[in-house]
Amino acid sequence: MSAKTKKSAMFESLGQNILVSNKDSFSLQNQTNKNWELSPVRNANVSELLDHPDNIKFFDYWDKSKKEDELAWSRFVDRIKKGGIHDPLIVFGPRANAVGFSLKPNTLITGHRRKKALKELGITEAPVRYIEGKITLRELEVLMLSDNFDRRQIKDPAQVIYILVNLFPDTFQKDNRGGDLSSKDSKTLAEISKTHGISVPQLKRYKAVYREALRLAQGAKQSNPGPTEFKQALKNLANKRKATPKQKPKVDIKSQFLKKFPFLHSKLTKAEQTKLFQAIEKMVNV
Repeated sequence: MSAKTKKSAMFESLGQNILVSNKDSFSLQNQTNKNWELSPVRNANVSELLDHPDNIKFFDYWDKSKKEDELAWSRFVDRIKKGGIHDPLIVFGPRANAVGFSLKPNTLITGHRRKKALKELGITEAPVRYIEGKITLRELEVLMLSDNFDRRQIKDPAQVIYILVNLFPDTFQKDNRGGDLSSKDSKTLAEISKTHGISVPQLKRYKAVYREALRLAQGAKQSNPGPTEFKQALKNLANKRKATPKQKPKVDIKSQFLKKFPFLHSKLTKAEQTKLFQAIEKMVNV
């Protein structure tokens, strides 16, 4: 699957009127429950675009916790310098209506790194599309997180888990026994695996990390774990695996002997067979 096809599949899987990007423009998926839309591409003053607070929570923390590859950043800036911006930045517009939350007009939803690069290059205008109409906080978060998740090629496992938990809260917060979920955001691990290229066993391990992060948060009297808890949870589970001695697999003496010596059935009684196997097991396990 090509990167472009994979990206489109990921956005479509979210079921949230998410944008599918090609080189030149965005196109909206047709959804019957859509209460918001994007304006045509317009130019906006870069200095007037506000950073979204969730961008700091989900991305800036991790960027500051490690030194960003200066060479990779310079190449990113150079690509914009030579080729411009292909995908317009998405902005919470003045005609947008936030349902159940508040957000300032001109707040960036996607494009924080592109905005930073434009400022560094001294470019004062950026192509944007404004969100218009009624949009919920969940729809806004999914739009921002899915776009950044795809663009940034995130490798830090703690950050990957943190973003996935916030993208699919019901899936990761549900215990392994299942249960009925009414939320439209619920996805199976198989669906997430298909769209994000992460194996189902790996996603199950991610759920274990989330449960450990939640335990740490609750111990600190916090309702939800943050980046610090997810980093510590990974360390805790790694240390636990190292501390747990590997147990020798139990040898099934009886089945092995009966397979090699089938005549034991006729030569020995069941009581004699039991005594023989018990004696052999003691010798093997010494």
